[in-house]
Amino acid sequence: MTASIRVLTTSSLDSSPSLLIVSPNGSKTLINCGEGCQRSFLESSSKAGVGSLRVSSVNRICLTHIDHDAVGGLPGMILTTADVAEAAAIEFRQQQQQQHNGKKSSGEEQHHKRKASFISNEGIPDLEIVGPAGTKSFLHSLRHFMRRDRFNVHAYEGQFDSSKLNDTSSHRHTLNKRAKKKMQKDNEDTSFTVESIPVSYTPISNNNGTTPKQAVSYVFTTPPIPGKFLIERARELKVPMGPLCGQLKAGNSVKFIDPDTNEERTVHSTDVVAKASPGVGVAVVYCPTKQVFDELKSCTIMRSFEKDSILESTDDASSSVQLDAIVHLTPKTIFESDTYQSWCERFESGVDHVTLHVAESIEERAATDNPSPFVSAMRGGVRRSFVDCGLFPMPEIPTSDDNKGLPSSSTFIEGCPMMEYLLMPRSKRGLNKHTMNSLYSTTEMEDLEREEQTMDALKLAKTIKTSIPVDPNGNDGSKLGELIFTGTGSAVPCKHRNVTGMYLRMNNGNSMLLDVGEGTVGQLLQSWKSTTRQTTSSTLVNEYHSRIQGIKAVWISHPHADHHLGLLRLLSERSAICGSNDPITLMAPPNMFAFLAEYQLVVPEIKGSYVELDCRDLSAGQQKSPLCSKLLDELGIRCTSVQVTHCPYSYAVIIDG
Repeated sequence: MTASIRVLTTSSLDSSPSLLIVSPNGSKTLINCGEGCQRSFLESSSKAGVGSLRVSSVNRICLTHIDHDAVGGLPGMILTTADVAEAAAIEFRQQQQQQHNGKKSSGEEQHHKRKASFISNEGIPDLEIVGPAGTKSFLHSLRHFMRRDRFNVHAYEGQFDSSKLNDTSSHRHTLNKRAKKKMQKDNEDTSFTVESIPVSYTPISNNNGTTPKQAVSYVFTTPPIPGKFLIERARELKVPMGPLCGQLKAGNSVKFIDPDTNEERTVHSTDVVAKASPGVGVAVVYCPTKQVFDELKSCTIMRSFEKDSILESTDDASSSVQLDAIVHLTPKTIFESDTYQSWCERFESGVDHVTLHVAESIEERAATDNPSPFVSAMRGGVRRSFVDCGLFPMPEIPTSDDNKGLPSSSTFIEGCPMMEYLLMPRSKRGLNKHTMNSLYSTTEMEDLEREEQTMDALKLAKTIKTSIPVDPNGNDGSKLGELIFTGTGSAVPCKHRNVTGMYLRMNNGNSMLLDVGEGTVGQLLQSWKSTTRQTTSSTLVNEYHSRIQGIKAVWISHPHADHHLGLLRLLSERSAICGSNDPITLMAPPNMFAFLAEYQLVVPEIKGSYVELDCRDLSAGQQKSPLCSKLLDELGIRCTSVQVTHCPYSYAVIIDG
């Protein structure tokens, strides 16, 4: 049996910390699902030394808080998981139908039986989502633009303990009795128990006042690990091989007739089974403020793992779990404080500390200087820049000097994308050495250019470019507007391209977005980082702020999730910069406004960050809203909506100006 912590992403301009807790039975719990989370699953297949990951393998999602960096990718994750589950269900039902058409081979029958153990009669497994207060409200608000009626999502808020749930709650009740019994036994023996630690706090004052929030940390534990069955010792004691060995493994004593003496002999489990070792323990700590930290360090469950508590305790249950690692989702300023470091020292020396510092602002993200975890997309950007670096700016790829080396102390480990920390077997506990390398090779640029030249693609592209007519007036367009495609992908996740989004900058420097798919803001920040001439961190951040503040309007063409989920981060980041004094003009279908009205009850920071302009009110002859004048003043444009055939409330836009 193996168990591990898999880091998916860290704080960077286009990603937020997320990780997987992999149970010994293979079930996976995802911690936070920010923008681009699904793309990180696809990137895992490109990382040497670790197995690839599938979105459908996640059966539980634990949220530390409700904001764009924790839930920005959650709706898309739910949709993908539901669609994959539906496809598996269809395949399962087809296999059932084929049983009537001919006899299966023994191998096919075994595969079919294994599938039947985990798929209900309808064939669609469920998903658990655990989070702070507001989780259910957020999930309920998604009904305005997405539905998967046959896919059940079970939501839990605040205090949560998976050991008190029905063991088969993650699957439909239509499982047959044998499958239920097998699942219950597997979960008891080899899955992590999850317990939440919710902490209510008052965030630092923002532009819309303060509203109490809840931060949630989690503790994952397994049952004690059974001792190894000592088969040679069993043979010495003349134990017959077979069912009696199974009873001894289960902790029972057995009686049998000794073949040499013909007398009854009793053998106890302790005679042939090594002593059990404590279960595995992992804590995921989320401390956005000092107030949360002060509450967390005094909670009972965390104190039970401290050295002094272990020495003082006489309860056998206290030694049934050994804390192996703590993952710190904590701002760097708090983590490096003396009080926080002193708290880390309270735990036993064998506890490893994995740091995934959260960054709650653009300033903090820029300060991390972490490269993008979306390697495939960055490599694609480099290839395009070889054609024309003016048209396709060269993305920033880390050089050999930028690659971070191994941590100086095995106790404190700085997390990086795709890193794996092994928990079981304990003999191999620690970092998987094959995952310690940088995402980018030291010869990345040279390798990519050599690859392009070998395939003749670069030469062909440059030939085509030379055939494009040049403006006879010598105008290179640098003083005109700008159009950036932040994504050209579809609803199906892709590691090479982001989902839909376009950035249109006008001659006056102000701009608008045409659709804002998940990850749009991150794409823009990476693009601006490539093109800006600012060199210091502070001037670069000022440039980011200026350009985000310059986004005066957003057009959402229709309510499909891949066209608007990036709004959550855009409104949050822009509100932090501008407050409610300079709201965006949001042109969108009516159900988008219904969704945002409910979302801001959970995330009040975005209140006042936008003004509503219904797409239906922009059809020809209906443009009477005062906001139309606002568009003309700020962007110099008029927008006309045209209804199109796609889904309800789908509109194209004509921009005139």
